[in-house]
Amino acid sequence: MNIVCEFERARQIARDFLRSRRTARRLVRVNSSLARTIVQICVLGCCAAAANAFAQKVKIEFDHDADFSHVRLYEWRQHPMFEKNPELQTRYATAIQLVLQAGNQQLVKRGLHPADHAPPDVFVTFFVSAMDRAHERTVYEPAGPWWVSPYGWYSSPTWTTTEIEYYTDGMLVIDMVDAHTSKLLWRAYCSDTIKDFRERDKNVNATVKKAFQNFPPKTK
Repeated sequence: MNIVCEFERARQIARDFLRSRRTARRLVRVNSSLARTIVQICVLGCCAAAANAFAQKVKIEFDHDADFSHVRLYEWRQHPMFEKNPELQTRYATAIQLVLQAGNQQLVKRGLHPADHAPPDVFVTFFVSAMDRAHERTVYEPAGPWWVSPYGWYSSPTWTTTEIEYYTDGMLVIDMVDAHTSKLLWRAYCSDTIKDFRERDKNVNATVKKAFQNFPPKTK
């Protein structure tokens, strides 16, 4: 009788042990799934931060004592940087033409006109540059669902894919100078990310439009 009782007690201990192992496996499975979820959230957060870093930026500075109400006629002038470095003018020839076209369009909308037959009130000049860059990101992709074997639950491997996105960082500085005193009246610092170089004209148009959207500025 004692032998039977001890045998039943041993069986109960074995069953309890197996239950504890299955519970532990469930916990491991849950924790592993939670860890993968956290990794995916972190990756999405990083991608969102990278997208914000690519946002178009424009900063305006101007002479608060200047009277912009008398600014009616403008004339384009070559930037000193292009005068000293002709190779840059050749390199950015397409960008220069795009800025000139977009600038004329926005200035006319703001009530200014080219000084074709009269002395200009202001000279408008700008400098543009660009730098090619690459952004690398890692994407986590589970290869399949969980599966079970006689030894417990296991997860399928998680594959990682590295993607490289190539883009161009563009910089544009537009200056407006008093034609009579050569005093700097207004300046726009602009930066943008060009992801599709074939559509760079859209980036230039949007940037120049944003630069002049509050022109003339409100002064004292």
